[in-house]
Amino acid sequence: MKYTLLGRSGISVSRISMGTHHLIDPADMDKHVQNFLYAYKKGINFFETSVTYGEGYSELILGEAVKEMKKGEHPFFIMSKTHAGDHETFRRDLENSLKRLGVDSIDAFTCLWGVKSGVEWSGAKAYGALKEMERAREEGLIKHIAISAHMKNQELEPIVKEYPFDYSVQGFNVVNSAYRADGLKATWESGAGTIAMNPLATGDILKYSHIFDAIRIREDQSLVQAAYSYVLSTPWVHSVLGTFNSKEQIDEALSVLEEAPYSEAELKKVQTCLKGRIRSTSLKERIDTGKGLRQRPYILREEAADLMEVYPLSV
Repeated sequence: MKYTLLGRSGISVSRISMGTHHLIDPADMDKHVQNFLYAYKKGINFFETSVTYGEGYSELILGEAVKEMKKGEHPFFIMSKTHAGDHETFRRDLENSLKRLGVDSIDAFTCLWGVKSGVEWSGAKAYGALKEMERAREEGLIKHIAISAHMKNQELEPIVKEYPFDYSVQGFNVVNSAYRADGLKATWESGAGTIAMNPLATGDILKYSHIFDAIRIREDQSLVQAAYSYVLSTPWVHSVLGTFNSKEQIDEALSVLEEAPYSEAELKKVQTCLKGRIRSTSLKERIDTGKGLRQRPYILREEAADLMEVYPLSV
């Protein structure tokens, strides 16, 4: 496993991280517990969850895995999230998460979850949400202040310059990279770490494989490997976060680390090949694909329209 320092947090994280957002049949807890333990044994040491992921099972699943991980030789780090910004609800959610996870403190517990605009950031500050995290850190219940965001370059840049986050989790993939790469760079330059989530665009890269298959620029490369390689090779990304529902999916993601990162020329080739494929498809197909991408809350309308080269309001 390859590791890197996650910005000013100072923690050494695996280049592949594991999340819980899209667990299939989360009620089958034992299966998922075994997957987390397999990932940990393979060297993955950063795990992301929330109070609601996996139909409410995700923290319970991870908590069962933690019982065994505590016996392991290498450290692990957990980030969880809540949408609660008021003191009473935030504290209740934090304490319940700690209980479900079976830990006394957590690396990060953020109420800056899925921030999509500067307006939302301003509202979080005005409401006092940041103070709740800072208070929890002072009490030793959380170790780091983190933000989870799906934001365009020009909206994210002033935020990371304004507040000294320890690290961020940002939606980033081949679909939206043109709108978010500068935000990643600004985060890096601010001293904060970045874990990139949604490398498969919530599965849409696989769903529309007849288009995105064009990003497979290396021989014998699967589409999953190509998507992960693109994100991992992008400067300013410390780790890539994926949800894995089987040991095979974990192995496929980890296999990317065995190959050399993309060069700058290869990163450009990915975009060139993808644009060529898109331009070879019909207008109707591009609009339909744009609409499909737009249905995801993590892909903005302008990102989908720009990639598909269609009128924004058509998607």
